[in-house]
Amino acid sequence: MIKAIVWLMGIAIITLSVAIIARPHLARNLSERLNKTGYAFSAWARILVGLVLLLIADTRHWYILFNALGVLVLLSGAYMLQIGFERGKALAIKLSRGNENFLRISGIIGVVLGLMLLSAR
Repeated sequence: MIKAIVWLMGIAIITLSVAIIARPHLARNLSERLNKTGYAFSAWARILVGLVLLLIADTRHWYILFNALGVLVLLSGAYMLQIGFERGKALAIKLSRGNENFLRISGIIGVVLGLMLLSAR
């Protein structure tokens, strides 16, 4: 069960990262269409995913990766809830309207992290 969850998270990260590498304007479209419900759902989903990563970190290879990702994802979800919808959406739009190379590099990092999740046993 845990292996399936980690595998699905890896596939989801790789898929979205490859889509952003291919089309950087996809990040702009996603951040501009964000509503309050989607924002709250994504913040709580980040918190839950971070907790899952921290819970399974000791049972997997790459445990340092799982600990680091768990803490980062958990903190990003908590930060999203702390700053609120308006400031969070403004931050997402500001990042997505920046340099396209920055978005592509972020996508490459996402692909590498996704592959590392897939390779963890």
